[in-house]
Amino acid sequence: MRKIIFTLIVLLCSLSTMAQDLEDYLSKYTSENGKNYLQPFAYAFSADLNSGLFHNATIKKKGFQLYIGVVSQIAIIPDKSKFFTAHIDDPAFGSPRDVPNAPTLFGPDEGVLVENSENGLQMYLPAGFDIDYLPMALPQITIGSVLGSDFTVRYMSFSVEDFGDIDMFGWGIRHSINQYAKSLPVSLAIAYYHQRFTVGEYLDAKTNVIGLQASYDIPIITFYGGLSYENGSLDVEYTYEGSDSTVDNGDKISFILKEDGNIRATLGLCLNLGPLKVHGDYNMARQNTFALGLGIGFNQK
Repeated sequence: MRKIIFTLIVLLCSLSTMAQDLEDYLSKYTSENGKNYLQPFAYAFSADLNSGLFHNATIKKKGFQLYIGVVSQIAIIPDKSKFFTAHIDDPAFGSPRDVPNAPTLFGPDEGVLVENSENGLQMYLPAGFDIDYLPMALPQITIGSVLGSDFTVRYMSFSVEDFGDIDMFGWGIRHSINQYAKSLPVSLAIAYYHQRFTVGEYLDAKTNVIGLQASYDIPIITFYGGLSYENGSLDVEYTYEGSDSTVDNGDKISFILKEDGNIRATLGLCLNLGPLKVHGDYNMARQNTFALGLGIGFNQK
């Protein structure tokens, strides 16, 4: 069977040796349990994409400004994201029942055996991968300024056999508030970002962020932070190979995982070592993340 797109999760987590296990695990679930198995990943993946988007809020009204760098993001997986309540509603297995503490993708690496005392049938709920962190890394360019605005682009594209084309494209725009209120003691900007990550026809992730950014400069150090509203979605598809008599093996399972409206607070620090910028921030939201960046910046202060 062709590897399903969720092997990409394994690549992102540096767990490529587990790719076949992930395919086997997920293919045992129908759509409802599959959603719950993967929902924590949707939260963490969206949180990673929305991290590390800025490291200051200073935008000139006009003039050249440029930042080129790489930003890495790490989502911290809480214990509550490692389990879900699985629902079994297969007539062949007996009366419908809920099974608490079934592992999610991030959960323990041991599955759960469910037995039916009425007819002796057994069902094994798939394990997770015992993951505490979900890392990513993306190239990023920010250029300005036009009428007090700058523009950010993230882009990555390559092909992998059995997956197809893997593409990530994100863009954002920020606009300075200080040009209208020159006496403000800190730099302020409003920002909007949209990002999309696709793999062939099997995965389509989108995120949106809108918010307020602030920063304050002292020699070689910029303190920065922000408050934003974010949402996102993850379209997924895989081939079913389980034992549920209500679904035929080989059927395609597809659904959309939502990251509903969520407030994100960001606190960070940037070291300005000439054109070299080293920055890091902590993001507090439904899914907390760290972001670390290294790049070259010109005329940013």
